[in-house]
Amino acid sequence: MKRIVLFRFHKNFTVCENRLRLLRRYNPGIEIFGLYGGAERGFQRAQRQLSPHMDGLYCISGKSEQWKWKNSDLAVRLWYTDCGSRITFDILHVIEWDLLLFESLQKLCQNIPGDGVGLTDLTELRYIEKTWAPWTVEEPHRTEWTRLQDYVRHEFNYNQEPYAGSPCGAVLPRTFLEKYRDISVPELCHDELRLPLFSQILGFRLYDTGFYGEESFFSWDKEIPAAAIEVELLKPLGRRVFHPYCGVFSLDEKGNWRGDASRRWVSERQVRVLRRLIRVSPRP
Repeated sequence: MKRIVLFRFHKNFTVCENRLRLLRRYNPGIEIFGLYGGAERGFQRAQRQLSPHMDGLYCISGKSEQWKWKNSDLAVRLWYTDCGSRITFDILHVIEWDLLLFESLQKLCQNIPGDGVGLTDLTELRYIEKTWAPWTVEEPHRTEWTRLQDYVRHEFNYNQEPYAGSPCGAVLPRTFLEKYRDISVPELCHDELRLPLFSQILGFRLYDTGFYGEESFFSWDKEIPAAAIEVELLKPLGRRVFHPYCGVFSLDEKGNWRGDASRRWVSERQVRVLRRLIRVSPRP
């Protein structure tokens, strides 16, 4: 199966260049396409700086900043409609600019079959619906969610258990994108509810990417310290997925991060000392 990357970004082009180098380092030969969701006046600069690291770059136009932020699924659908459908691939990986990956996508997502939809932190909505502010608790989001449920029950006879799942690191088969492009999708709620909902409607089984893991290394509201990342990378079986990290992660001239060469020489005692220094709790 042929995998490609859709790299979603809107600012911090120097950091994005670093991310693209990392993606190439761990996924040699993979095609990477850009989905730019920043201010349209910045698109030419993005092209100049990042086009050498991509196989194509698409700009979302005519949409507000808020729309681009909460509608990644619809943005991907625009990209697929306008140009992605002409690209040969089987599986699309949606990678955010502040997501750090130190392993191949094939290995990281090996448990997601080619006909499955992978989302991060996949959760049955009934467990969080009464506390998931603002999306299912506060207005106008609560009413939008009710309207969306009414719509899919009427149009698609939907009667399943809904899920929430983040598109950060989403794994989308081409067959899903084909079907998602051809149906009417109302702009209600946001991507973390629509993507799992319409995956079910279109007959695709949902899988968790496993990226979320521990809050020490994957968070929705605080940046992961570089030192914590380095400690994990020094461990042969440590974490290889981190979010968010908004800075440049140092690479040498060969594209390796600065600790690669010494990874196998670091003892468990050294790891424990480093953990204490950066105050990161041990993994359970």
